[in-house]
Formats: sequence, C-alpha cells, structure tokens
Amino acid sequence: MIEHEAVTPTPLWRNTSFKILWGGQFAAQLGPGVGAVLYPIVLMDEGASPALIGTLTFGLGVAAIAARLPGGALADRFDRRGVMLVAQGTRALGMGLLCFGLFTGTSWLLWLVMCVALVDVLGNEAYRFAERAALRHIVHPSQLSQAVGQHEARNQIISMIGPVVGGWLMLLSRALPIGVVALGQAGAALGLVFVKERLQNERETAPPRGGPRPRGWTEAFSWIRANPAVRVLLIGCVPPNLVISGVMLTIVMAGNEAGVGTGQIGTVFGVAAMGGIAGALCASTLLRRFSPRAILLAVLWLLPVMVLATGSLIDHWTVLFPLAMAVAMAPLLSIILATYQLLTTPDRLQARVASTCTFITGIAAPLGPLIAGFGLQYSGTMPLFFGFAMLMLGVALLITLLPSTRRLSSLPRAAVAPTGEPPQQTPPSAKDVP
Repeated sequence: MIEHEAVTPTPLWRNTSFKILWGGQFAAQLGPGVGAVLYPIVLMDEGASPALIGTLTFGLGVAAIAARLPGGALADRFDRRGVMLVAQGTRALGMGLLCFGLFTGTSWLLWLVMCVALVDVLGNEAYRFAERAALRHIVHPSQLSQAVGQHEARNQIISMIGPVVGGWLMLLSRALPIGVVALGQAGAALGLVFVKERLQNERETAPPRGGPRPRGWTEAFSWIRANPAVRVLLIGCVPPNLVISGVMLTIVMAGNEAGVGTGQIGTVFGVAAMGGIAGALCASTLLRRFSPRAILLAVLWLLPVMVLATGSLIDHWTVLFPLAMAVAMAPLLSIILATYQLLTTPDRLQARVASTCTFITGIAAPLGPLIAGFGLQYSGTMPLFFGFAMLMLGVALLITLLPSTRRLSSLPRAAVAPTGEPPQQTPPSAKDVP
C-alpha cells in the first residue's frame, strides 16, 4: 500500500463527529448505570425476592456476553450507522415505555422491567462495536490510542456517576431517571444523523477468484489465531478482569463484616473509579513514551503488589490508594488491545474482531465474584487476596517468557489515506509488528 504524505490531524476536541459519538454514547450509557440502582428497587417493590433479583442480574450479564459476537457481526454485515440508529432508537423506545409504566403503576411492571433491561443490554452491545469500528473512519490513525482512551474514560465516568444519578433522581420520582435515560438515548440516535463521514469501507461483494470463501462467524477467531501479538494482549487482559471484579466484591463483603460504614465503602469505590478514569486518560501519553510491551509487563508485575496491599488494608480507609492504582491499570491494558486491534484489523472484520476480543476478555469476569464469595467464606480475606496475587504473578511470568511478547515493541504503522477518504491500515504482518 502506498503511504501518503502525513497531514496534521484535527484535534479530537474540534472533531465534530467524534464529539457526537462520544457525547451520544455518554448519554445513552447512563441506562445500565441508572438501572443498577433502579431495577433492584423496583423489582423488590413488586414482590421479587433477592434470589430472583440476583438470578436476573446474572442472566443480564450472561446475555451481554452472549450478545457480543452477534453484535460485532451485525456491525460488519450491515451499515454501521444504521445499526447504531436502530440500537439507540430501540433502547429509547423501551425506556420510554418503562417510564410510562412506572408513572402509571401498571400491573405488569415486573415483566416490563425485565424486558426493557434485556433490550437495553442487547442494544448497548450492538451499538458499542459499531461505534468502535467507526472510530478509524472519523479520527486520524495517529489519534486512535487517544480516542480509545477517551472512550474508556467515558465508560469509567459513567460507571461512577450512573448509580448516583439514578439514586438521587429516584427520590423525586421512580419514573424520572428512566425518562432522563430515554431522552439521552433518543438524542444519541438523532446525533448520528449529523455524522457526515462514511463509517465503513465498500463491502467486498465476493471473495477473490480461487481464494478461500469467507468463514462468517469463525473468521474473527481465525484472524486472532493468526496474530500472536493480539493473542498475547488477550492473555494479559483476561486475568485482571477476573481479579479486579473479585477484589471489588470482597471489599464490600469484608468491609461489611468488619463494621465499615456503607458511606466509607462508597467513597472507596468512587476514588477507585477515579483511578480508572486517570488510567484511561493517561494511556495515550504512556503509549507515546513507552512501548506496549513495557506497559503490559509493568502492569502485570505491579498488579500482584497492589492486590496484596489492598488485602492488608481492607479494613482501613487507606485501602483506596492501592485499589485505585489497581483499577487504573485495567484500562491501560484494554486501550492497548483496542488500539492494536483497530490499527491491524481489516475494515470488513473490525466489529467482529472487536466483539470477539471483548467476549474473550470479559468471559472470565463473572468468575471473580464467584471465587470471592466462596473464598471469603471458606478461607478468609488474606488467603483469598494471596490467591489472586499468585494468579497475577503466574500470568506476568507467562507473558514475560512468551516469544510473541517481543512483537509488542511498538504499535503497528498505519498508512494515511488521501484527504476525503477513510484511513486505511496495512494488514498485520512481520514488517508491521516489529
């Protein structure tokens, strides 16, 4: 591929299309955050037992993971703008119906809550991968790590303020927070109309003569299997998700047993979320100064130390410092993986590979709380944290010794397309991944 003369990219804060996608999804993603507070309270008011609520919450998590692969396939198979419009429009309609049901106090409210929560989860998964795949069509290749970092920071901010917004608005009316979410999702759908760029390349109508036929659902897995550097990043991302989710639940349970107030626990979680925001915002700067390999290894070797420090301070307010550092490291790994994937994946596979990567990195996360619950009950706090730390040490040693880790000495190069055309990335190869 011919590399064109580099041009000065438009700063992200002046990129209208990027701001529309960022702001629209910020408003729309308030749904899951608000629902984390509102859904259990409404269900309990309607007579649902805690066991039923826990089962439904687990089911929503499973549905979200199961929807990732088909969500990515939809974004590659159909027009990405259309997928995002349908996803956000459907979510807004569902939230509008729920708002009406809460306002009128309908007799079938319990079923309405469950159905709308499921629609919101499925729509969110369809939207997020279409949005990620569209990124490299609206930002310069050199800005991808910064753009991904700002998207990750957005997610961290929403996870922090969503429950707060839902909780305070519910003091005025149960329907009010859902109405706000519905308006945000409708606004996000409307904003897509003002994104002028084409969000994907022209579709390939047929495979090259004599070449292999497309493999559909398995093609993304085949692409990942053929890229050792991506496999290394996936291996490095899975255990931290499991460990951090387990550590967070352990803090709640152990803190409650030790008599720590809910206000203090909430403050610790808020500071931890701020650590995640800081990690996401710093990722682009770190990638300009250090290699992906150096950041990956530093995170994996530091995490066990932070986990042990968290366990030793779990009944004291100073636990927020090691916990915030641990939470800050997870976005770094996610952003390196997402940036590498965006730069190397062919456009026709962008959403499928992104959804497959997210599926793989997220599939172990539900095991963290499960291990935390049984571990805290049968072994105690410090043995549990020691086990989490040993798991991270083993992963750090494995990644350090893997020959493929050396391929992450720098991010892949990307060819710059002529003005007016979407940026094109060279396919992953030995010359692209030093």
